[in-house]
Amino acid sequence: MKRTLTDAWKSLVRLLRFLAWYGVAVAALLYLLPAAGLVLEQHYDTLNSTVKFFSIIGILGVIGVWQAVNMRNRQ
Repeated sequence: MKRTLTDAWKSLVRLLRFLAWYGVAVAALLYLLPAAGLVLEQHYDTLNSTVKFFSIIGILGVIGVWQAVNMRNRQ
């Protein structure tokens, strides 16, 4: 009986610890991602059109390579 009670308390503590870390992660995402987006938007607006074009092509290229590697690993 005592062991079951101890295991229950340990499980409750683990659950509360998980919920606390999960809450911290969600709060960080809600506050930090918009701030990072604003900074990136300001830097992106200062670039000329050629650099903007090649940055988008680079991002799409990375996504394409990532998808190709994932498809190859599935087979």
